Amino acid sequence: MPSSSSFVSCLLAVLFLFTAAVTVRADPAKAETTPPATLSETSGPDFRAEVEKRTFELVNDYRKNHHFAPLAWTDAIAQLARDHSKAMASGDVDFGHGGFTDRVHSIQAHMTGFRGAGENVLMTDNPNDVARSAVALWLRSPHHLANIRGDFNYSGMGVWQDKNGKIYFTQLFVKIEPPKAEAQASEPAVDSSFGFLAPPTTRSR
Repeated sequence: MPSSSSFVSCLLAVLFLFTAAVTVRADPAKAETTPPATLSETSGPDFRAEVEKRTFELVNDYRKNHHFAPLAWTDAIAQLARDHSKAMASGDVDFGHGGFTDRVHSIQAHMTGFRGAGENVLMTDNPNDVARSAVALWLRSPHHLANIRGDFNYSGMGVWQDKNGKIYFTQLFVKIEPPKAEAQASEPAVDSSFGFLAPPTTRSR
């Protein structure tokens, strides 16, 4: 058993409120002492869905513990996040926020009352307690923390793993303000052309 495992984590955050955007990198995390899980133990949709669920819960736990309203999970937003994580893992896009403007435009075009969006991404090669480690890293970065504490009310999380075991995270944060005459629903109104973003069957909320 090795005395330490590599834990190379990279983070990027971006905030979009109408026309404002910012990108930042955080320092790599220190090595941890827990032995790494094998790729066969972590790859696959069940692993990804569990990591998505747990990471989202931990972000909401932080918000609730610091008197911010919890974020509502939205499947359409999660699928956009998942697609970006998959694209990074496959090498179709570089690690970062490539295509963020397109993701924002998709949300803006199909969800009534769009007011702004933010995005946190992370890459790590350590699958051990990966959800908690990811959130801990985000909380130590001012720009990622700003998104987690931001004036958002809807969100979605997407996780994907590449062939070498690196795990990619994307969390999208969205502010939706529906017309005052409409009752606040658990998910914002999404038009039918956004319907291809169906929830995966392996997902448990």
